[in-house]
Amino acid sequence: MPVRARIISLVASFLAAMLLTASPAPAPAFAAGEKVVIIVGPVGSLTNTYRSYANGVANAATAAGANVVKVYSPNATWANALAAVNGANIIVYFGHGNGYPNPYGSTELVDRTNGWGLNTATTNGDADSWSAGTLVYCGEKALLGTLTGSDGVAQRTHCGGGPIQPAAGFTMVYAQAHYAPGFGERYTQSTPITTLTEAQQRVRNYSYPVLALGGTFLATAYGDANDIVSRLLNQPTTSFGSIFAAGEGYSPSTLTATPHPDVAGAQTWVQRTTISGYHFGEPDYWYAFAGDPAKTPGGALPPLIGPFRDIGGSSFIDDILWLYDAGVTQGCAFERFCPTASVSREQMASFLARALNLPATQHNFFTDDAGSVHEPDINRLANAEITTGCTTGGLYCPKQSVSRDQMASFLARALNLPATGHDYFSDDAGSPHEADINRLAAAGITNGCAPGSYCPGQPVLREQMAAFLHRALT
Repeated sequence: MPVRARIISLVASFLAAMLLTASPAPAPAFAAGEKVVIIVGPVGSLTNTYRSYANGVANAATAAGANVVKVYSPNATWANALAAVNGANIIVYFGHGNGYPNPYGSTELVDRTNGWGLNTATTNGDADSWSAGTLVYCGEKALLGTLTGSDGVAQRTHCGGGPIQPAAGFTMVYAQAHYAPGFGERYTQSTPITTLTEAQQRVRNYSYPVLALGGTFLATAYGDANDIVSRLLNQPTTSFGSIFAAGEGYSPSTLTATPHPDVAGAQTWVQRTTISGYHFGEPDYWYAFAGDPAKTPGGALPPLIGPFRDIGGSSFIDDILWLYDAGVTQGCAFERFCPTASVSREQMASFLARALNLPATQHNFFTDDAGSVHEPDINRLANAEITTGCTTGGLYCPKQSVSRDQMASFLARALNLPATGHDYFSDDAGSPHEADINRLAAAGITNGCAPGSYCPGQPVLREQMAAFLHRALT
């Protein structure tokens, strides 16, 4: 993607010029009468199903007071979609997705990937054959308005005249579109399951034109686009990260958040879950986000609470601020703590090493943490005999999430808590960590997850970790 930095600069300049010359000034974001544009591309026999999904989004948007514009197949041509999305606050696309990496070639063809599959004419019904010329993929370059004479004939013929010009700070929601949230085309069970790297790359690519135009990207295969749009319209001061976390199928234990490689300040979020009946019941990447998770649909940043903007909805604010003031954490990113993200084993090592001020060591205890920024802290933890790794073979499993029962053993060893004969919880029988869970309860560090229950297999969230350490050390 060597030309992307240049493209984003050109697009930003173009949009800035449009805003400076516009008269009158655009209405404030998320005032009454938000514009929601719903596009349904041709998908053959599935088009009626997608139109039904789209009507659900339209109903939710209308109920929230939005102005809804529908661009449904067979009228979903590029020209009609381009005109409709002008000034849109939210764009929702249902249809074929075309992303990268894919099984069709080793090159990302950005004239036709990372965009919308549309009708080439209004006279072909819902026919969706790109080879027969009834469907055209208007990709990243069409959205950004950077098509050139060297791009595909179909794209130059049917997808010109861009860029799209939605409202400043718009949100793009991809619904049921292959590749957009990370999953690919898997029509036989023998087809390899999507890897984390592939999913991250697909979301990076698919979100790029949206972020380049100043928007925020959400993609779902859960059939819940109506709920997403309702939250976007009705919760303008809620952060995008929280809106994503309220989505169907949200899975903090499998969520992977990384900086977006192409857009400063943005992140990509992917997660691996299972949808009954999809891809033979095996897990894949069905739900994703890209953008600044601390921003809000209304365009403003949430207020700072201490150094963080994303902890306003947490029940553990005092614990998080204590953790920061104690020098145990600086957060997960600039002005962000990521309270509902799960804690990995390598992060746990750094939390404990800093909180307990463990001495450094030159000994390398494990073979699978090379390159981790937490490797020195993992070795400090092992040197203090707080961990022996995840197996007997010299492994630490740094990327694995820490479960609540594992966390009990980490803390019980770190704090040298005394044993107890009392059994506090009914759901940890058989856990190898049961004794340590009881030690933690006896010390008043945990009351469990519910009366009489500890939820030993659940992942530890960062906000919970703050509470555990705060109680343990004060």
